[in-house]
Formats: sequence, structure tokens, C-alpha cells
Amino acid sequence: MHINFKIDKNMELPKTSYKETRVNKINQGTYFKLKPTDTAPVWVRDHFDRATQTYACHKYEDSNHETFLKGNRDIYIDFTF
Repeated sequence: MHINFKIDKNMELPKTSYKETRVNKINQGTYFKLKPTDTAPVWVRDHFDRATQTYACHKYEDSNHETFLKGNRDIYIDFTF
């Protein structure tokens, strides 16, 4: 059995819309990206470090890859991955 599919090359894929916000405005455990692109890695916000006044964040794919971001850092939320 052979099925023939036609692919419309002019068909546009839906564009992902991103909402820009700051690290200090989201809750712990929220997924976000540092750049509004489909290829940018997804990060998860962790705890607030009082000693350095920064927010701990780790990559969704690798929880051992951690970084600390200032609260006024611009990030992007409300996307599907």
C-alpha cells in the first residue's frame, strides 16, 4: 500500500508568540527563554539567593547546568515547546 501526500511549500507554520517579562516577575518553577527564538534553550527559575541578590535558574534539559540571573534580566515566557 502506497500513500501519496502533497506538501504545500507555501504553507506557513504558526509563529510562536513570546511575552517579554523580567526574572523577578515570574514564580519559582516557571519555564522561560533568554532569547525569543525557537532554538533557544528552555530555562526554569529556581530559588532567590539572598547573598548575591540573584535568582538561580537551570536548563530544562540539564538540571546540573545552573546560572544566576539578576532580577531585572529580560526573559520570554508564554511559549509552547
